[in-house]
Amino acid sequence: MRLMPYAVVVCSLVLAQAQAPAPAPAVLSPTAALLERNLRDTKSGFLVVVDGSKGEWKSAVNALNSDLDWIDLDLHVAYYSAKAVELESLLQQKYLTGPRPQWVLFGEGGRLVASGGAVPTGASLAKAAQDAGVQSTVQLLRDFVRRNPDHLQARTYLCGELKQKAARKTTLRLGGKTDPLRPADERYDWAKYQKERDAKEEAKELEQQQKEDKPPVQLKPEEDQAIWGELADLMSRCFRSGDWIEMNSLGVTPDEEAVHSPLIQEVCRAAVPEVERALGRDPESWDHWRLWLALTRTYGGKPIRPLLDSLLPLPTRSARDWPPYAVKGAYVKDARKRKDWTGIRDLLLPEIESNRLWESILGKTTYQMQIKTDGKVQEVPETGDAWRATLEPLAEALIWLGEGSKADELVRSHYADHPWSGLPQRAQALALRCGQPGLAAQWGALGGTQAPAR
Repeated sequence: MRLMPYAVVVCSLVLAQAQAPAPAPAVLSPTAALLERNLRDTKSGFLVVVDGSKGEWKSAVNALNSDLDWIDLDLHVAYYSAKAVELESLLQQKYLTGPRPQWVLFGEGGRLVASGGAVPTGASLAKAAQDAGVQSTVQLLRDFVRRNPDHLQARTYLCGELKQKAARKTTLRLGGKTDPLRPADERYDWAKYQKERDAKEEAKELEQQQKEDKPPVQLKPEEDQAIWGELADLMSRCFRSGDWIEMNSLGVTPDEEAVHSPLIQEVCRAAVPEVERALGRDPESWDHWRLWLALTRTYGGKPIRPLLDSLLPLPTRSARDWPPYAVKGAYVKDARKRKDWTGIRDLLLPEIESNRLWESILGKTTYQMQIKTDGKVQEVPETGDAWRATLEPLAEALIWLGEGSKADELVRSHYADHPWSGLPQRAQALALRCGQPGLAAQWGALGGTQAPAR
């Protein structure tokens, strides 16, 4: 028996392997496929965190939102918990990363920059990004604006990014807390979001009432310059040049946290006269009113009645259409301070009556149109918004005008058609503030009754 030469054997094996079909690539889950697409499309840095089976890193990842190094780094982040296992094949096979839990930092176009199996910190991520030349969204926009100074869209977006960073830094500087990071693979629960949103609106209103009793804390000059200085310069340029009129007003609308910045307050005071002149030319502009309210709020507010009296509404508008819808909430708030109960009644009651007629024509109510999740009817937070913005000030005005029976009918009918769990307690507190213990007892008892089916 003759043996084949060694070289011939090796060559035969190589040819056989070359002709054998290659192993099929692993099929990516929708979660992994979407992540891969997002990485491919990213223009700035992108941090991916895949947690362990028990969520070992969740608290550490949440802490990044309070880490100044991370806030300055300003990168996109995707935290995976429930579906982290679905990303293992993508990260380990394509990018040769380690086991979970782990973090992976990418650059533009999904370029792998760094990864690690230790809990990430803002400092470690910032160093990895800097060493690899990864740019943040602010850096990309800042460089673009420097090269294209007349690009208004770029300035708008840069203002928005700077506002977000400055607001978070101010919140932390004053001892506040930032929101935890929402997992990228979490099921979006609309009903849960609505309930949380309503609770936040209640807390926010209470906080605003407390803030009105004492002036906001002001940042020291060096802190103010470090946190808000770049934004103040950019906003000032937009108002001085008149470019703000062509920009999306959100870009130059100061954040609520700007009440702590003397620099932003100075910019806002200087800008208000120009915005008021613009309102004279377009009295019903939603953008101009929203901007005026935000600018004046920054330095403690400004009476709205004199400005309204200086404007000329269209001759085709009815009295019910003035003041414009965009400013009605602010007008009511101002009228409550002045105890102008007649003005509140005359403004809000016709709107309520018209809405009632409209609903009776449709034969539907908000209660019928509530979203069902898992077979259960969920509360609609918009009913809470309606109470805070319209029903509560109107009921208060009617009581002080001696029309308590009309206020009672208003509250009861609204609760029947638009049940909101917070209404009985809020209505009870309102009646007590107005010196009506009888009404308070009746309205407080509404919570023990079931809203009728419609």
